[in-house]
Parts: sequence; structure tokens; C-alpha cells
Amino acid sequence: EDSVKAAYFPFSAGPRVCIGNHFAMMEMQIVLITALQRLRFSTVAGQQVEAEPQITLRPKHGIHLALEQRVAALV
Repeated sequence: EDSVKAAYFPFSAGPRVCIGNHFAMMEMQIVLITALQRLRFSTVAGQQVEAEPQITLRPKHGIHLALEQRVAALV
């Protein structure tokens, strides 16, 4: 599956690399951390995830998730 490993280049590479790539990656980490703190994610039962390499790597049929709000812990 070497072709799948090389299929993910969201910001290009080399001399034409996106100048905002570091900011975008940092921003996405903040969004992900915030979502993980506030929500519980679980995949829908029986779902098969299959990779589809295009311009970027994506799931072939999407990924269906169930979201549940986390209950705040008492400190």
C-alpha cells in the first residue's frame, strides 16, 4: 500500500508548498482538541472504512459517526 502512503499532500510540497500550512495544522489541532473535550465520537456499528486516494486521501464512502455531548466532570 505504498501508493496510499504517498497519496496525502494537502499543502503540496517543494518550492510550491502552501505558505499557510503550519497555521492551518495548528488551527486544526485546536479545533480537534476542543471537539474531543466536548464530544464523544463513536463509529456507527458495522461500518467498513475504505481509503480512496484522489488529490487528497479520503474515505471512499465517508465515515458515519455518532456524537454525544460529554458530561462535565465534577472537580
